[in-house]
Amino acid sequence: VHAQYQEDIPRPIEPLITQFNVHVGHCTDCAARVQGRHPEQTSDALGSAAVQLGPNVLGLAAELKHDLGVSYGKVARFFRLTFGLDVDASSFARADQRVAQDFAPTYADLQTQLRQSDVVHADETGWKVGGHSAWLWVFTNNQLTLYVIDPHRDHGVVERILGQDFDGVLIADCFLAYDPLTYAKSKCVGHLLRRCHTLVESGNASAIRFSEQAAGLFRGALKLKAHKLTLSEHGYRVACGRLEAAFDRLLVRHYRQADTVRFVKLLRKQRPYLFTFLYVDAVAPTNNAAERELRPAVIIRKTNGCNRSANGAMAHVVLSSIIRTARKHGHDFVDL
Repeated sequence: VHAQYQEDIPRPIEPLITQFNVHVGHCTDCAARVQGRHPEQTSDALGSAAVQLGPNVLGLAAELKHDLGVSYGKVARFFRLTFGLDVDASSFARADQRVAQDFAPTYADLQTQLRQSDVVHADETGWKVGGHSAWLWVFTNNQLTLYVIDPHRDHGVVERILGQDFDGVLIADCFLAYDPLTYAKSKCVGHLLRRCHTLVESGNASAIRFSEQAAGLFRGALKLKAHKLTLSEHGYRVACGRLEAAFDRLLVRHYRQADTVRFVKLLRKQRPYLFTFLYVDAVAPTNNAAERELRPAVIIRKTNGCNRSANGAMAHVVLSSIIRTARKHGHDFVDL
């Protein structure tokens, strides 16, 4: 006899219904209406709006929408089929805005913590609000993630979030919007290696030769960073100096092939920020952290079409920021 175990759930899962007996009265002096509230209530509404959704429903619905990319219509259908709760999609949309208002102070605190961070990864992707073009920005590190939706794609957005006096290191790609910033910066080696691969695909002999040499130096820098602890401090400094000198010799050469000229011009412009990661332990050589945090937003953009209103956009950035940050600390958003 062999035992087999099967895990399943009841369908529909029976909701838990709690009755709150709310005491309502009036002041004997000024006749002002006074209403009590239990800590577990999510709303003060009574009368025709006396049936409200509890915190577990609100938290799960928000996570489905703002982290997993499920549309409000499908969230409503999921709750109807799974829990027998007949809730309109618009109810979840309004509930998200109320929950986002509750989390607004936490969102502001995340921005404060971000400004005090030693390292911040930044990236952006296209977005729409009410059918108009906008940009969804992400600022992240090992401790937190902050999303921002803004109609602009310039350095002013970064300064508004990090402040003009940010003294950490900003890790980003080579997009022009980051150039005017006076912060300490580090450029993503992953993006540069992909540019090298693009040059190889051009088929031009000189372009291939340059791309292979540049890629070899970038990969050498990655290996040097990985083996830093195995080297003495002096040996590591010498190795870094040799690598940077070899890279400088590569950039001072004269090139004619158009794609190579453009790439060399970019590298010369970003030269002070190409190897920051070699000297600051907390700085990663790539911007993968920001790209990973953008991936859920890209999925939501493809499945839900972004946001229809400014209020919806604000709710999305607040809730998605809280959800992703909670995950970094091992917290469950529904419990929060």
